[in-house]
Amino acid sequence: MITLENRFFPIRSAVCFLIDAGIIILSVIGSFLILDRIGLVEKLGLFDLVIRGVAVAFFCQTCMYMLDLYDFKLSYTWVELFFSVVFAVGFFCLGIGVVSYAIPAMVEGGNIYYPTIFLVTVLLMIWRIAFYYYIHKYAPPHNILIIGADKVATLVAEEIDLRKRLGFKLVGVISLEGQQDAGSEKPLNVLGGFSQIDDIVRRYRVQEVVVAMEKRRGGYPVREMLELRVRGWRITEWQPFFEKLSGYIPIDNLAPSFFIFSEGFRKSLFVHWMRRAISFLAALIGLVVLSPFFIVISLLICMDSPGPVFFMQRRVGLNGTVFRLIKFRSMAQDSEKETGPRWATENDPRITRVGKWLRIYRIDEFPQLVNILKGDIDLVGPRPERPEFVEKLKEAIPYYALRHTIRPGITGWAQVMFPYGGTVEESKEKLQYDLYYVKNMSIKLDLLIMIRTVKILILGRGSR
Repeated sequence: MITLENRFFPIRSAVCFLIDAGIIILSVIGSFLILDRIGLVEKLGLFDLVIRGVAVAFFCQTCMYMLDLYDFKLSYTWVELFFSVVFAVGFFCLGIGVVSYAIPAMVEGGNIYYPTIFLVTVLLMIWRIAFYYYIHKYAPPHNILIIGADKVATLVAEEIDLRKRLGFKLVGVISLEGQQDAGSEKPLNVLGGFSQIDDIVRRYRVQEVVVAMEKRRGGYPVREMLELRVRGWRITEWQPFFEKLSGYIPIDNLAPSFFIFSEGFRKSLFVHWMRRAISFLAALIGLVVLSPFFIVISLLICMDSPGPVFFMQRRVGLNGTVFRLIKFRSMAQDSEKETGPRWATENDPRITRVGKWLRIYRIDEFPQLVNILKGDIDLVGPRPERPEFVEKLKEAIPYYALRHTIRPGITGWAQVMFPYGGTVEESKEKLQYDLYYVKNMSIKLDLLIMIRTVKILILGRGSR
């Protein structure tokens, strides 16, 4: 397991991606060799074949990523896997057709793509079945032992259990008395007490010991933990481990000292200026490219319901300043005249017919590119909330004001990791992802968010 932008990145996903790419490229080369042997293809150089293989891999693996075939937290039936691979190969056929018009040279020797379709489908299925069998039967797990058996230990245990397919395995927990604490809600596999730590880590081949204790006074196994540490075992505090595992910061179980003393939160001026420059340039290009579509969308909105094309709404930005956010109008005019400000809900009756589709694919958000140029928001950051809701949320949720220490964004870590929040409890869940972003903000994390945003836009996930 490796760490990327303060998150665990499963080696299994990386290995699977690289071998998928190798199989696809070799399938292109193999198709040429088969057809060349029977004289049914023009002569092509190795470099040309590799370029074609990379193009095929790009289209296939883009589609596979969209279908979550590299997300090993999810499980698939073999039928679902087969149709996903077939769909990805079909997407490659469409993509190659488009590329052929743009790059006519790709048409030369184009009959190699026919056996490629067969080889890619068969070989990817064989490889995926073998790989899944290996990781379930033979792949060595990352064995984890938790010190503690209270609510925090339960929280960490549940998060580990969600990621079994990524290679994490909870062997059990140990506690002061060798039994589960009364404050824990769900049963844990208690292996023994502190005096048995040495025997337990050896017997269960533990790779990492996670300390997850709410109260340490009078019962912390200092001597035993020190001996484990000097003998080479990895000892980890639960807060950074949980953050890397889950991608969010659990605010209910953290003291203010975590935010004061932990690494992160402080970013250089260079990072801030780079993010601002990238956001400004992207917004400028986006407005130029999308301007013809804006005209079409404006006409559809006018035809669908009476009222203005654009919708202006007060939002809270950097350091609590209030600005006016610009969106395409997706609800009936004066939809909050009688009810006052309220969050959108599933099948909200205020949403117009055109507005429904605008919201599914987040098209109503596109005019916010103007807000980026004005400096109200950036491309990536926490979602700007309405002032009426902010005051309510600040009172109900601890640390909520921390999300206003950076500029909000059109998209963000919380938006791609958690669906739309329309209640105080859902806003609390999203805040935990926002705090993760505030703590770990970087250009690389922004790039990852943008890639996931494109996937969400295409699939229309999480909208209301």
